[in-house]
Amino acid sequence: MDPIADMFSAIKNAIQRRMDYVDVPSSKLKEAIVELLKKEGYIKNWEKLEKERKGTQYKLRIHLKYLDPKKEENVISEIEKVSKPGRRIYVPKHRVPHVKKGFGIAIISTDAGIITDHDARKLGKGGELIAYVW
Repeated sequence: MDPIADMFSAIKNAIQRRMDYVDVPSSKLKEAIVELLKKEGYIKNWEKLEKERKGTQYKLRIHLKYLDPKKEENVISEIEKVSKPGRRIYVPKHRVPHVKKGFGIAIISTDAGIITDHDARKLGKGGELIAYVW
């Protein structure tokens, strides 16, 4: 029902299993979210797997990031989906949340694209609150 929540669940499960990467079905929104996670340092990298294309959809391979070589401590402690298909959560520009007192990020969908809470405050934008990451 909710492809973004499915992607977050796949990432959480892969982290618990200490995997190097996870493959998820693609979409433009998912690409924007994983690019934001890469820019903020929560994942190593991501790539499109064009060879494993099913019709028009391909897979995204998300390379996970750990703090130690034994993969006992990961960079992402939690990904929490806020806005859901049955209940969309919107925030105005003056109510953009601070996540973990600035140690986490809120992912917000605005008319300027998918941005973090820090960028939303700088740009003076509000929008749909997609998720919290810390």
